[in-house]
Amino acid sequence: MRQSQWFQPDMARPVISVVIPTRDRCTILRLTLEALARQEGVDGTFEVIVVDDGSTDGTLEMLRTSDFSTFDLRSVPLEHGGPARARNWGISEATAERILLLGDDMIPAPGNLNIHLAASGEPERGVLGMIEWDPEHEITDVMRFLAPEGPQFWFKGLEEGSLVPTTSLVSANLSAPRRWFLEEPFDESFTEACMEDTELGYRWWRRGWVIRFRPGAVCHHRHSYRSIEPFLERQRRAGRWTRLAVWQHPALFATLVARPVALAPLLAARTGLRFLGGRGRRDDVWDLHCRWKFVTGFVRG
Repeated sequence: MRQSQWFQPDMARPVISVVIPTRDRCTILRLTLEALARQEGVDGTFEVIVVDDGSTDGTLEMLRTSDFSTFDLRSVPLEHGGPARARNWGISEATAERILLLGDDMIPAPGNLNIHLAASGEPERGVLGMIEWDPEHEITDVMRFLAPEGPQFWFKGLEEGSLVPTTSLVSANLSAPRRWFLEEPFDESFTEACMEDTELGYRWWRRGWVIRFRPGAVCHHRHSYRSIEPFLERQRRAGRWTRLAVWQHPALFATLVARPVALAPLLAARTGLRFLGGRGRRDDVWDLHCRWKFVTGFVRG
């Protein structure tokens, strides 16, 4: 049963609504909220809507007992249905004209909201901010491979004001007019955090809606990888959900499947030659493993 719970109500209309889907990440969610409380330069009030996607770790109790004087906090508890559904619920509860989507493990830098808000002067524009690894934790070689120019987050070639391609769009640090989300919401048939933002971005692109890159709007991703194996499972799931995206939009096949598969033999040959020459790199092997797991997921479903 869905319930909406208000905390610290403010009669002034918020300048931006921050929507955060979460599930069983109470500790890191608390850190994300504390970072939102430290935002600088925000001209007006803002609200934060946390959609609890069936947590069992005390998330709701934490929200009920938290006191953030710098913003209005709203909690929406749901039965587990996936982040796409959770975001749609949060957006439906929002009251600002602009929505900022954050991941529950994305710690926004102090000026993040201010940069997203600057786009309000151009209401028909979306903004994708930068995602970096949390500098307060060890950044392993695997993490350097995965982002910011890897299979998890791909910001290569993007500069201030660059047009964001569908394949680089992620909903963990993304703002856009609320109208966009209402007219073209997340597809709730994507019940895992895989490809639902890519599919959404494609529909937005077909509508001619522009998303620009603002690297100053930084979020620090607090997640650790000490080996590649956990991410390989994620790649298999990504391949499986790509099947759904391609079934719905066949034009995505070339970008999401054909191009990466076509490159694989060339990359495999290059990797083999490098190892024969004594210049082998782990990154090359990890890249091939990621591609293989993605293809496996796409083929087997």
